[in-house]
Amino acid sequence: MPGLEHEPFAEVWFHAIDEDAWREASARAVELGKTGLEVWTTTETPEVVTFLEQRGYAEVRRYVISELDVATAPVEPPAIPVTTRAERPDLEAAMYELACIAYPDQPGRGASRLSPYEKWRGWSIEPHRADACFFVVKDDRLLAYGFLEEGEGHWTHGFMAVQRDARGRGLAGAIKRAQIAWAREHGVERLRTATETRLEPMRALNDRLGYRPLYSEIVLRGPAFVRLA
Repeated sequence: MPGLEHEPFAEVWFHAIDEDAWREASARAVELGKTGLEVWTTTETPEVVTFLEQRGYAEVRRYVISELDVATAPVEPPAIPVTTRAERPDLEAAMYELACIAYPDQPGRGASRLSPYEKWRGWSIEPHRADACFFVVKDDRLLAYGFLEEGEGHWTHGFMAVQRDARGRGLAGAIKRAQIAWAREHGVERLRTATETRLEPMRALNDRLGYRPLYSEIVLRGPAFVRLA
């Protein structure tokens, strides 16, 4: 889990679950020195949630997965000037500095501590197109960034970060509109985004731009199974 490697939980996805699967995941977590599991599942598999809650797990985060049909999205140019990482590669270090602020500001992510710069760069910058990573810059200070990443059959909005003193000023909306315009220009048919349910302003922005909810991802935490001697 980026930013949460120091936590006592091993991350695992369950699209289906039974006692054997849970115990196997628990054993692997213990091998890693962890005492619990952070389990991801979706609203399409409520039986996973029920199974885990019966074993002491509790929901810690929930993300609404929404999708935009790019062809039907309104054409709304960003109201704030936006540039890209392709045009400003010199701001990559500033991206990391901003990420270190923004990651723990996410709901349920207060304990986040990002990995060192080079490791972070390996998963947050190198895999993604520079022309699909958007910046808002003022007086040479990076105020916000957001990138797109290619998936199977669709593209996804990656992490978006905004400086604390610049939040609530429309920067996230400017970046998202620039992303939609880029998607339209590059023949991307669908964009997906994952939004934590407590981020109400971002959810409202998604609604205004035409994103439609598909399902939700649920994150639960609880103890790993430990076999008694």
